[in-house]
Amino acid sequence: MTLYSIRQVSEEFGLTRRAIRFYEQKGLLKPSRDAGNGTSPRVFNEDDRARLSDIVKLTKMGFTLKEIASGNISDDQYRNQLALCLDEIAELEEAILLIKEYLSTSGDG
Repeated sequence: MTLYSIRQVSEEFGLTRRAIRFYEQKGLLKPSRDAGNGTSPRVFNEDDRARLSDIVKLTKMGFTLKEIASGNISDDQYRNQLALCLDEIAELEEAILLIKEYLSTSGDG
């Protein structure tokens, strides 16, 4: 079984070590400790990496850590999250149009 250090998984997922330790503190991750080494660093197996991948994806989707920790996100929650994302996109598109409109009418644009 391949084991990975916190440095390796932090680089792989683009997270800080502090963020990974935070997820562990919140009970979202449960890496084991390498007892063979005197300092017992965290080691992550394939299941831990898969869980971390899920955490990263779900946080990018906008789910809270509490929702992620529950391990039971329903299809309705995904639909609600999709609706929120689509609303945000619409607001950003409106802002883009307003900025373009301003720039097209300003002397600098």
